[in-house]
Amino acid sequence: MTLSTDAPVRRVSWPAALAGLTLVGIVRALTLPRSLWEMDEVLFARAVERFDPLSHRPHPPGYPLVVGLGKALNLIFHEPFVSLVALSLISTLVGYWAMVVAFRRIAGGPDAERIAVAGAVLFQLSPAMLVQGPLPMSDPPALMFLSLALAAGAILKDGGGFWSALGLGAAASAAVGCRPQLALVVLPLLAVALWQTQGWRRRGEVLAAFTLVSLLWLIPLIVAARGFHSFLIYQSKQASYVAAHDARSARNGCPPPLIRKRFITHPWGRKGMAIPVLALAVAGAVDLARRRRTAVLPLAVLTAGQLTVCILIMDPADAVRYALPAVLGVAFAAAVGAQALARLARVPAAAWLAPALIGAVSIAYAWPVLAVRSRLISPPVSAIHWVERHVPPKSVILVGEDMAPHADFLLKGYDLQTVEEGFHHAARRPGAQAWLLAEGKSRWPGAVTFRWPNTDAYNKLTRGHYRIVTLSPIPLDHRFQSARGVYGWEPSLLDARWRWLSDDAVLRIFPRKWVTAVAVRLALDPAAPFPANTVTLSVNGVPEKTVEIARGSTQAVEVPIPTNRPIEIAVRSARAWVPGGGDPRRLAVQLLAVERIAR
Repeated sequence: MTLSTDAPVRRVSWPAALAGLTLVGIVRALTLPRSLWEMDEVLFARAVERFDPLSHRPHPPGYPLVVGLGKALNLIFHEPFVSLVALSLISTLVGYWAMVVAFRRIAGGPDAERIAVAGAVLFQLSPAMLVQGPLPMSDPPALMFLSLALAAGAILKDGGGFWSALGLGAAASAAVGCRPQLALVVLPLLAVALWQTQGWRRRGEVLAAFTLVSLLWLIPLIVAARGFHSFLIYQSKQASYVAAHDARSARNGCPPPLIRKRFITHPWGRKGMAIPVLALAVAGAVDLARRRRTAVLPLAVLTAGQLTVCILIMDPADAVRYALPAVLGVAFAAAVGAQALARLARVPAAAWLAPALIGAVSIAYAWPVLAVRSRLISPPVSAIHWVERHVPPKSVILVGEDMAPHADFLLKGYDLQTVEEGFHHAARRPGAQAWLLAEGKSRWPGAVTFRWPNTDAYNKLTRGHYRIVTLSPIPLDHRFQSARGVYGWEPSLLDARWRWLSDDAVLRIFPRKWVTAVAVRLALDPAAPFPANTVTLSVNGVPEKTVEIARGSTQAVEVPIPTNRPIEIAVRSARAWVPGGGDPRRLAVQLLAVERIAR
């Protein structure tokens, strides 16, 4: 028998909903992160201290409402990280209850309560939400407001009045205020909800609430961006970046089937975990279509729209987090599917079995990430604490690009430099310690490593960053300035074995009084297109020594230097070649080290 789309809906039963809320609350409370971890978390924490989107406080497109809510909670906690984590926890609890209300009305019928509680728990305990839900980021509050909008829209469709109209417009706007990217799917959701709303008066109330709340978060963002014109430039640059990076370069080497897999199956963990959930969701979608539940349309538009946007333009490296709004719809459909199968089997209680098993397996799968994150300080913060304990103040800290926000926010009293500028700066201070703070495993001698375990859950449910962070001491023989013709460290910064020199290269050192000579260690790569290269070294414009370096060999060329003054060492080679393949460099010999010698 086909159920009426306008069937009356009972209130949510408190015992089942409260049991689910208790379960979700306990799991979240036990898995809260112990410290800052991802770069975006640091940017949000910096924004709570001072909202300045043009200075990446936070990153584009600005997230004004998250920052505002974080600032409000910071009046209580006086610590940006704690305030943002508290916001995520509150968002989880409120969002869960809003989902129960929304799912209950969307599902309809005598089994709606089981579907509502099971769907809300299934979403909150999905592998993606277990890892992403507790973080001090924009996703938890944005999902809370999406759930509130769905709940208000469902109530409004069932004949709700002024307050449900106000709630729909305000919550939809607030979701965009938390994550402006969601405008691409919130606006279609809102359009469908308005189409389902009876009466122009109620529609006008929804739009008025949406407009008012939008102004409340948009005006502070425009002011912080230094005016409307600057705001437009700021947003256009971000749109250009997304088009060039997320929709193009980030997808290089990632075929379309893998992109779809990352957005659709990875939020549920391994393929063997995702397939049953997706199969239940398909069964649930068929059941909803059979019963003609038009109340599901806003949620269906949200789910399909988010997946489409993700697959077409979002960065696959962050697929699990970007897919969360779609996971919301999949969790509801899976709960409907589980109930439909239980109905066919004439065992109503079996509707709880599949969500319970999926939730238990999800917790077990995500636990390696959750346990280490809630128990241990993250590798980036551990590295910074090590610096504070073991490295003298005013030392030179060369900061890799990925670690720059962490260092700027957490590391005070040190000479922080970008990597290339740091090498130049450290050359001028040969008596000071110099360290490289970077993400990844280092092969520099004496490097100190901070790491979390490598697990399948970490690789699937996170961006894969910040699992390993290293502090590498920069030896004196690697500390010189590149005046010209000196290329970057190879094969990588964290495995710095050589720097290519052009056929006319100049480097600069600042020796201390006890240094009377330097040994410039050079090499000619075995793949060089000539058997040997003749090299002349000059000190402050005066030729000192000419040597011939055979292909595949290494040679230390010692030259005397005047003491206690800046020294320019020119390395001029008789031959050079251009490697091709779009690489315009002229390569002559490799520079391995500049060793100071005392007599």
